Amino acid sequence: MIKIKRILNLTLLVTIFATKAFSQDYLDDDKRFMKLTEVSADMTYGFKIKNPIKVGSDETAVGAYLNSLKTLDGDRIYIGDMKFNYKRKNGLILVVLTFEQKKETLTIYFSTVELEHPKAINGFAFKTIDDIPKVVVFPADSVVTIKACTENIYSVNDFLLKDKIGEKPTPKINPTFAGGLDELKKYFIANPLTDERVKESIFRVSIAFVVNCEGKAGNFEIVTKGRGDLATFANQVLAVVNSMPQNWQPATVDEKSVDCYQVLSFTVVSGQFDKVSYR
Repeated sequence: MIKIKRILNLTLLVTIFATKAFSQDYLDDDKRFMKLTEVSADMTYGFKIKNPIKVGSDETAVGAYLNSLKTLDGDRIYIGDMKFNYKRKNGLILVVLTFEQKKETLTIYFSTVELEHPKAINGFAFKTIDDIPKVVVFPADSVVTIKACTENIYSVNDFLLKDKIGEKPTPKINPTFAGGLDELKKYFIANPLTDERVKESIFRVSIAFVVNCEGKAGNFEIVTKGRGDLATFANQVLAVVNSMPQNWQPATVDEKSVDCYQVLSFTVVSGQFDKVSYR
């Protein structure tokens, strides 16, 4: 009996070591796309509850796997439903896939307590590094640059700015746009984003900049976080902000004009600047 126990313990240690010996491979640093290298020939793989896709406990793994799947006909894949601990089995996840052009749905199963290098499910393909969306960045040398009047730059009270530049003193009166916010909105309404992909998106983005003591605005910078297409869209917003009218009035302290950081925030709906605000 003692010998049997020792064998079981040894087996358990080997199993644990083997499980921790590797982790999933991803196509990107943000772990949004899992690296798949082959398609399973097993017709039950992922489609039967007894043969789930074993992605391990990484919380990003299931989403990354789904992001890496491709249909053979180019149809787009969506998640119609997701159930965790399905049928009260710990770590078992059921996902219902829907499609843009087809009415049919597919149900696939994942195990987050078992780990292996997954394959694409039968009847599908997988994405490679060439399929990963590349972020298109607004050129840094195209950003309007301005010089601060002094080394002491104030800042409006905004948590995104604090994360970016640290604590700064606040002015008595913040920088404002001449004619008010409604006048500024006219510019953004007249200059929507034109990227076709943005028509299906709703997102928020904030742009920080400096208004110096002369009322000149510049040194624009994105302070919200985004990935993939959203990062590209944020850079498109940056391009529009970069060309806005130079009609700012500087912040004041003790009735004197000072340099100050300001933030423009947007909600963009289908390319239209639906909401525009500043501090």
